Amino acid sequence: MELNNAWVVITGASRGIGATIAKAFAQKGATLILIARSKEGLEKTCHQVENLGGKAHAIPFDLEKISQIENLVEKIYKLTPRVDVLINNAGLEKYCFYTNYQCKDILSILSVNLIAPMELTRLLLPGMLNQRKGHIINISSVAGKLAEIYNTLYDTSKGGMELWTDALRQELYKTNVKVSSINPGGVTDAGMIYNIGEKYPILLGSCTSQDVADAVINCTSRYKSRVFVNNIPIKPLVIINVLFPRLLDAISRWIGLTKVNRKKVEKRLREDILKSTKENSLN
Repeated sequence: MELNNAWVVITGASRGIGATIAKAFAQKGATLILIARSKEGLEKTCHQVENLGGKAHAIPFDLEKISQIENLVEKIYKLTPRVDVLINNAGLEKYCFYTNYQCKDILSILSVNLIAPMELTRLLLPGMLNQRKGHIINISSVAGKLAEIYNTLYDTSKGGMELWTDALRQELYKTNVKVSSINPGGVTDAGMIYNIGEKYPILLGSCTSQDVADAVINCTSRYKSRVFVNNIPIKPLVIINVLFPRLLDAISRWIGLTKVNRKKVEKRLREDILKSTKENSLN
């Protein structure tokens, strides 16, 4: 797809992978519509895009509010007559022992990570079909193929995204609307790994936000249905998981993934205790 003068919608664009993807599209001459909860974060990304000579519009919106996504789409079409590329990037994760999750966590993570992308795509897809071109790119995760311990809700949402992407791609086969899944491994400069200062297990590989953005841009110019973004091959582990799932469980323990993820849980628990202590002191 020719990206110069294309209209690109990106969710979760206030920081991290989303902001990096936005800058990559700006350098290709696309006009961006950026969506995220943080108005301040969106403004920062817009400034970065403009400094690169690009154009960007910000729409602050909480994708957890599924029933209001129709209003979001109305705002999008007030800014542009068409959407050429949709990047479903927004996502939440919470490392936690499963019994410590609350119902609100289940609803929140599944809403933002899976239901919101499905609904936004459902509402924007008719326009792409009418204009006879478009590309839907879902930023999924290796976790959608290889479940991570202590990250059950995120894994579930990304596994669902993988199946939805596959089904939609097959449905749109005879149209000129493409559907792709981008599957990053452990991202070293954004997200939970970066925030706790922990190194991702070297035998699982890793990637950067820029690696993900490059994969997205390449996917629009040379179509691929699924791209794994990792500095070591991940497909052998996917095959092992299908054929010998308990073997993969053992491999995960051996390479240190269980240990790293437990540290994430412990960090979350410490933060929750500190927050609760502060709240109690104010009451």
